[in-house]
Parts: sequence; C-alpha cells; structure tokens
Amino acid sequence: MLEQGVIQPSRSPWRSPLVPVPKPDGSLRLSMDYRHLNEVAIFDAFPMPHVAELVEYIGNAHYITTLDLTKGYWQIPVAKRDQAKTAFGTPWGIYEFVRMSFGLHGAAATFQRLVNWILAPHAKYAAAYIDNIVIFTQTWDQHHRVLQAVLMDLHETRMMANPWKCALAQRQST
Repeated sequence: MLEQGVIQPSRSPWRSPLVPVPKPDGSLRLSMDYRHLNEVAIFDAFPMPHVAELVEYIGNAHYITTLDLTKGYWQIPVAKRDQAKTAFGTPWGIYEFVRMSFGLHGAAATFQRLVNWILAPHAKYAAAYIDNIVIFTQTWDQHHRVLQAVLMDLHETRMMANPWKCALAQRQST
C-alpha cells in the first residue's frame, strides 16, 4: 500500500488498531478497527441503492455489462486535513491513509455519491451499487454507444475498472 501511494508514514496523535481478518482463500486481509474514530465522525446520510431496485431497472434489457471498479475506495483521495485521523499502528511504525480506507464511517456513502455523480448523465441505462456498475440496454448498437460513453466518463474522472471482474455486453433473454 505504501508503494501504491495508498498510505504514507505518519506522526499522527490518532491511531487505530490493525486487525488481521481471514479471507475465503485462507490468506489474511489487514483491516483497521475504526470504531473509536467512527463514534465521533459525522454521519453521512447519502442513500444507498437497494439491490431490488437495481434488478427492477435492469428489467427487460437484452444486453448487460457489469463493471467492477478496481480497489474502488482507494481511487478516492482523503482530504489532507483528515489523513491523520486514519492513522494505524504496525510493528514498523505509524501510517495514515492518503486514499480512502475501508471501515471508515462515511466511506460507502462517499463512494456511492461519487459514482452516482459520474453516472448521472447515463441514469436511463446505467446504475451502481458501490463499486459495481451495471449498464443495461435493449439493442447492440445502443449498448455499444452507452458502454463507450460510460467508459469515457470513468476515464475522465480517473476511475478504473478491473478487466478480470468485468462482463461486457452479456446477452440476456427476457
């Protein structure tokens, strides 16, 4: 994470504990326990989408593309004034996040707000659930145009999708 520019060394008076969490493949994911920070954080009431509503939007689409935004939260910078609050301790020192971390109280709402803003011009044929985007259209030509437009907007906002987790122009029978 240090080499990727996600974290940086810190001298912060804040420090959340580092917690190893087992992943399904048996490896460990290091997470921060932000409970104390989250207790004093301002609640972000931005509405999260309901999966049932997304399924309804997709409805009778003939073509569907799903995009998974690569390490989505890490694509969003943390405001300079807030970076010290994200600090965590390791045996090698204290570090803080320069990019948004999982576990922060408003992270999901912040990410959803950004992706909704990016997709706003495409609301008739694209929707998001946090770091997953679905594009749904009736015709191949329309799908090609819409997919290109959404990918251009993601590119312009420097949001990247993971090509290994994307499914492009999948045919759906209705």
